[in-house]
Amino acid sequence: MMRGGKHVVTFYFRIDDPYSWLLAQLLPEFEAHFGIKIQPRTMLYLDESLYPALDQLRDLAPIDCARLAALHDLNFPLNWTQPDNKACVQASQILLQHEKSDKYFSLAEQLSEALWSGKPEKVEFLLRRYDAETSDKAALQLQARRDHFVKDGHYLTATLHYAGEWYWGIDRLDHLTERLARLGLGNGVSPRQYGIAKRASLKSAIKHGASEQTNRKLEMFFSFRSPYSYIALARTYQLAEHYQLDLTVRPVLPMVMRGLSVPNAKKFYILKDAAREAAVQNVPFGFVCDPVGSGVERCMALWPFAEKEQREREYFIAAGRCIWSQGIDVSTDEGLASVCKEAGLDWNRARRWLDDNGWRERAEQNRTDMMTRGSWGVPTFSINKQTVWGQDRFAIIESIILQGEPL
Repeated sequence: MMRGGKHVVTFYFRIDDPYSWLLAQLLPEFEAHFGIKIQPRTMLYLDESLYPALDQLRDLAPIDCARLAALHDLNFPLNWTQPDNKACVQASQILLQHEKSDKYFSLAEQLSEALWSGKPEKVEFLLRRYDAETSDKAALQLQARRDHFVKDGHYLTATLHYAGEWYWGIDRLDHLTERLARLGLGNGVSPRQYGIAKRASLKSAIKHGASEQTNRKLEMFFSFRSPYSYIALARTYQLAEHYQLDLTVRPVLPMVMRGLSVPNAKKFYILKDAAREAAVQNVPFGFVCDPVGSGVERCMALWPFAEKEQREREYFIAAGRCIWSQGIDVSTDEGLASVCKEAGLDWNRARRWLDDNGWRERAEQNRTDMMTRGSWGVPTFSINKQTVWGQDRFAIIESIILQGEPL
């Protein structure tokens, strides 16, 4: 989309979303570098049906953002406070009034800092100093935007929309950077290394003393139906080998098979986003056969057999490749036999495990442990009593490995 000779990118900002604050800090330099126009769109109210574990997200997101802020040299308080609801409404009233002003990002920074640092009185000060939308009009606008957001094709704030494509958070700025660069914008040079959280550098274990610490445990909570789990799997094994970690992959049933809803807007975005991320990581992806239902259950049933044969790694990777890259239907004997063959497992022996439901109790224990540690989705990683969520957090996982705690 062009306006006034400039490419226009829409930014969906929510004041009580910590990811929105991080992205807002980067966008002025991003806008200037590429000569584009960032058009903010203030949000506040959420369709809670799109957030299967909203309370856990509210707890985990600020921890994640504090780690990301340290990684990217951004502002986020280590001793953060959940924003006050009344102050969030007041802040949104100010931002609504200044969406077309060059003051927007400065105000977003001041208001976010005040809210996440537990200073609602600063929001009241800014409310007196700057024009703001009236409370009634603001409520109507914000409710309408909530209702239209999913229709527009997305469900997460801290999101950029450009010419039909969505980019969530600072971790997807690398994709937008490449797209704008292909248009000849920004002189082909990025102002900073976007997407750094995705990449572990695999530093020398001996130099950093990691090899002296033995029996350190890394756990990965994994789902056969999660493309992000598949994308992260090979790198997780590589990370564990490099740092001599005791890795345990712990399968869980997918959210839709645990009674949690996944709306269509979320499904479509996840597949598109996973394809982009797979390309960045050089992971085969694209010819997909959704294993939900019996396909997942059959894969889960053979997990203990692969474990018994000491072929879990080969089995998990083969299943992921067959499901997400080769379009193989694992709900059929032919499809599951293909997985076994690729994993080096004997199908005739493996098929005897299909009627054994012993895996269900273990999967439920895995789910319970994952939820107890503060996460609800996969892939989730646990190391040094720290919980990290997402296939794009390998630099953070590595920091915990090397330092014993997050950045």
